Amino acid sequence: MSQVGNTEEELAEDRPSVESENREERLAARRLRIEERNRKALADDSEEEKQIKETRESQKQVEESEERMIKLQRDGTDLLTNIQVAADFRESQRRMEEDEARRQRIEKLENEVKTSLEKFGEITEKWTVARAKEIPQDLRDALMRQQQLCALLIEDKNKLINDLQEELKTCDNLYVKDLKRQGEDVDLMIDRMEEQIKNLMKSYKEEYEKIENSFEKERAELLHRNRTEWEQKMKERRDKEVEYLMQRMKKVEESEMMLNKLRLDDAEECNAIKTKLDNEVQVLQQQVQQMKATYHLNQEKLEYNLHVLKKRDEENTITKTQQKRKITRLQDTLGNLKARCAKQEKQAREEKQSITDDYKRIVQENKHREKKMK
Repeated sequence: MSQVGNTEEELAEDRPSVESENREERLAARRLRIEERNRKALADDSEEEKQIKETRESQKQVEESEERMIKLQRDGTDLLTNIQVAADFRESQRRMEEDEARRQRIEKLENEVKTSLEKFGEITEKWTVARAKEIPQDLRDALMRQQQLCALLIEDKNKLINDLQEELKTCDNLYVKDLKRQGEDVDLMIDRMEEQIKNLMKSYKEEYEKIENSFEKERAELLHRNRTEWEQKMKERRDKEVEYLMQRMKKVEESEMMLNKLRLDDAEECNAIKTKLDNEVQVLQQQVQQMKATYHLNQEKLEYNLHVLKKRDEENTITKTQQKRKITRLQDTLGNLKARCAKQEKQAREEKQSITDDYKRIVQENKHREKKMK
């Protein structure tokens, strides 16, 4: 039984709840509740089945309204999400293009640096050659060539600067366009949100009116049915009260007859019992007198026995005191004997130790004497 109860509790926990924050879960919970209600109502009469059917129709209106509102909210969310998805896609494309442009720009700068270093190295080498010129005309020609090379190097740098400035200007223009496009997306999102709010408010109002009308209709039908049933039950109750009153009156008459008969029978029985009790009281009084005499005799015996016990107790007390004194003397004697035994044992140990020492000394002397004799 406990395992079955635990299984039912686990199933109840896994089932969707009507108090959940998720609309779809609440809808599923209502459907399950309606199905359970329908299964329990299979054995009811036709009127209860009709009431369940009407309740199911009103609940169906609630579910349809809720499904419609969920669909409207989902569609509105999709409209807003589409704008965000498009904006995210454009931002992703922009970042990819920006990364590619950055890569190309870095590559161009690296190539430019490499080329510039080569040209600068060439110019530096030719300065050494120019210093070796002694003829003014050759020196002038060398300086002119150096000037041309420097001009070409500066021209390449200026061209690179112009390209970077053009690219920067293009990026600024794209940034302005992106800001404008984002503003347009925000305006479009606001317009769609306002339109969605209007549609939701309108739909909420319409569905609320439908649900309210459905429940009002159900309420009116339920009141009419309950009123009819209440009148029928009241009529049945009045009929039952009349029938019960008649039966009650009949029972009262029968009870009165029985009481009269019992009263006569009890009067005769009471007289007989009274006579019997009087006889028993006399017998009990005689027994009480006998018990009093027995009690007086027993009391005298108890007083005599108490006197004898007190005397014996005094004798026992005297004997106990004498025994305690004797035990004390014996304990003193035992202590003296123990001390004497301990003293004798100590003397015996000392004598034994002395004899042992003498024996060892004599043995040593004999060994020493034998060594001398050898």
